[in-house]
Amino acid sequence: MDAHSEVIVGATFVGPRVGELLHAATIAIIGKVSLHTLWHAIPAFPTVSEVWLRLLEAYRDECGAEFI
Repeated sequence: MDAHSEVIVGATFVGPRVGELLHAATIAIIGKVSLHTLWHAIPAFPTVSEVWLRLLEAYRDECGAEFI
């Protein structure tokens, strides 16, 4: 992640069913979607793509970022 612009610059996924995450990661990276915008994108439930929300929550908690 680029801390200055708060956009994801790359992603690596390993494990079963990670193909579900690839399209969203590609859109976020190529589109330079900000973490603020990603925070408001609600993933389908229950799917492995919910990892996006968990990653954003971890970033928020670690860096004290405010998305809401």
